[in-house]
Amino acid sequence: MPTIAQTFRHLRRYRQIARILTRYGFGQILTQLGIGRAIAPGLVKLRFSSAEILRATQAERVRMAVEELGPTFIKLGQILSTRADIIPPDLIHELEKLQDTVPPTPFPLIQAQVELELRRPLSELFSAFDPVPVASASLGQVHLATLTGGEEVAVKVFRPEIDKVIDVDLDILLQAAALAQKRTDWGQYYDVLSLAQEFANTLRQEQNYEQEGHNMDRFRQIFADEPHVRVPSVYWETTTRRVLTMERLEGVKITDLDGLEAAGLDPTVVARRNIHILLKAVLQEGFFHADPHAGNFFVLPGEVIGMMDFGIMGQVDPAARLGLIQLFVGLFRGDSERSVAALSSLGIATRAADKRALTRDMERLKLQYYGLELEKIRVQTFVEDLMGVAFANRLKMPSSLILIFKTIAMLEGISLILDPDINVFEEVEPYVRDAVLELESPFSQAKRLSEQLRESTEAMLLLPKQIRALFEQFEDGEAGLSFRLHGLEELAGRLSSAANRLALAILAAAFVVGPALIIPYLKELWPSWQSPALILILGGFALSLMITLVLLWSIWRAGRQRRR
Repeated sequence: MPTIAQTFRHLRRYRQIARILTRYGFGQILTQLGIGRAIAPGLVKLRFSSAEILRATQAERVRMAVEELGPTFIKLGQILSTRADIIPPDLIHELEKLQDTVPPTPFPLIQAQVELELRRPLSELFSAFDPVPVASASLGQVHLATLTGGEEVAVKVFRPEIDKVIDVDLDILLQAAALAQKRTDWGQYYDVLSLAQEFANTLRQEQNYEQEGHNMDRFRQIFADEPHVRVPSVYWETTTRRVLTMERLEGVKITDLDGLEAAGLDPTVVARRNIHILLKAVLQEGFFHADPHAGNFFVLPGEVIGMMDFGIMGQVDPAARLGLIQLFVGLFRGDSERSVAALSSLGIATRAADKRALTRDMERLKLQYYGLELEKIRVQTFVEDLMGVAFANRLKMPSSLILIFKTIAMLEGISLILDPDINVFEEVEPYVRDAVLELESPFSQAKRLSEQLRESTEAMLLLPKQIRALFEQFEDGEAGLSFRLHGLEELAGRLSSAANRLALAILAAAFVVGPALIIPYLKELWPSWQSPALILILGGFALSLMITLVLLWSIWRAGRQRRR
């Protein structure tokens, strides 16, 4: 990753960010990262540029700073607003206010972008193209149009040049995250570099409209047998990474109760179908729409739900789905230990958490909801309480699980507008039961076993080549091997002491047995003090004694230093 010195071309943006952070009272962040003097000398000491900012709370100042920092940081703030496991509630409340709406880009620039991407004049591609967008966000805007074949479509166009701004901001964000992880305790604990990389990947995927088109095709295939779900078709001839042309859906906004009534549509039916789509996508398919705000859902005749904006999707592998189901089972049955085990199986890091404290908090949460009927429990409230437990125990939850909770809570909010009596927990119970049967069926287990065998076989086939390559690196001096076994220091000390005692015992035995063996010869040589043999024996005995004393002194000194 490039350093600040290697990224001099970003210095102007660094200084813009420094001024904004300082204006809202967060200049100390630059000092903590060790870059304050490098990018804005003297600036980090300034605070609060106005009385209005001074009166605002810290959470409000964070939100205002993020809004001024621009689209990349607004997207980051929106994602962090779902991370109640690592963000305090007051800041979550403020980040939820961030709006991803900006003034539209002038139409001549949009037309130039479309013609550049599709390599043809606009008039040859579309018989009509409305210059006024129907939706405008930070990354792109949507225009209604008609293809030359007569198909009515919606065209999503990426804002010209915005990708360059995002690339610079992501570079800066990744560099700042790397510094935070290296120089601060909170950065290291929360592994902020991984969080920043995950955000960067998500944002870059959202910039790729071809990927969004593939998401739409996959989701449409999942619900091909569901007549009450409608996903727009993609017109691939006029779709690129920066332009997405899709079927136009015309319906009533899902939360427009007056519009639904005027169209003769039953909100209660819509509410339950809305929940059904989510539960099937999450618990049965493991692929779901992860941005389900009301603006992305329309109700068509026959209570058919049309869905838009598939830029952010969530995926859940079978193991995580099973863990999620076990969590629901534990919650339904009031089994706190099972719920905690499910949280562990879902990949929630508990490095700093005491499992006994976590189980105790889960017991407390269970007592809070114990005896309540399911229709009285709201997912939004329950998720907030569960995230409170995660925050208190410093748990780090996988982003996929956070997306699931956020999606369920958002759809519950929409469904409650349509039908105040609906309860997601009641709706989810049969799906949990069916999912358990499906995931634990012999067929599913055999399938997972076959996949594991296939992966193991592939690994075994690759192992000889990998070992050969490794030894070649050792021979060429390109690789080295080092390891450390923790917890063996005490054992090593004991072994050393035992070896020393063994050496002393051998020496003691030598001094006992040795003289006994040479006594007969000494008696024969005793009369002749000038005998060379006697002198040699006595000299060797004296030398051995000196060596032994030196060894005893060395062993005693080493033991004393080890005790210190």
